Amino acid sequence: MEYFAYSLLDSAYAEATRDTEFSLPEFKLKLNWNKNFKSAWLTFASIGALLAILAQAQSASAAYYGPRSDYYVRTNGNCLHVRTGPSRYYASVACYRNGSRLPRIVGYRNGFARLSNNYYVGANWINTRPGTGYTSGPGVGGISILSVGSRGSAVARLQRILGVTPTGYYGYTTANTVRNYQARNGLRVDGVAGPQTLAAVGF
Repeated sequence: MEYFAYSLLDSAYAEATRDTEFSLPEFKLKLNWNKNFKSAWLTFASIGALLAILAQAQSASAAYYGPRSDYYVRTNGNCLHVRTGPSRYYASVACYRNGSRLPRIVGYRNGFARLSNNYYVGANWINTRPGTGYTSGPGVGGISILSVGSRGSAVARLQRILGVTPTGYYGYTTANTVRNYQARNGLRVDGVAGPQTLAAVGF
């Protein structure tokens, strides 16, 4: 009985489709090799430029692998400036020696790693392996700017050069001493020890 039903269905399908004509659309593919080659070349050139930018961005972020607590200063020997914000124009409050362990890193912004103490260091000079050796110098991590509120060994060094008691804190006494030095030496008198003032004092 089941076989008979399937036979009838097959016969009905064959009858219904006997005179049916199927027509498929015709596709014509025309290639202009000169134009397509130029487009492919531009595509590959764009991809290459994008990869170069990504590689440069990766090297610019140095060894920053995300929030973790085992980062060290790895420089050419100089200390690494610690700043109050994610830019070289923020005040430097300290300078971590090459090879020293950093506080836990909790974020990343503008090429600077944010530390758990809410200060920032240049990400180019951090790594999971500590740097070796120490070289005295102005430090790395952007232009060295010392101003009221700055702290650390860089401030103490400047104070010693200027004959101020080396407290390591850049207060109003240090700022006034810097102003006097700037006025005597034809520098801009603002009480801020920027690159020109630091170079003039032999920092």
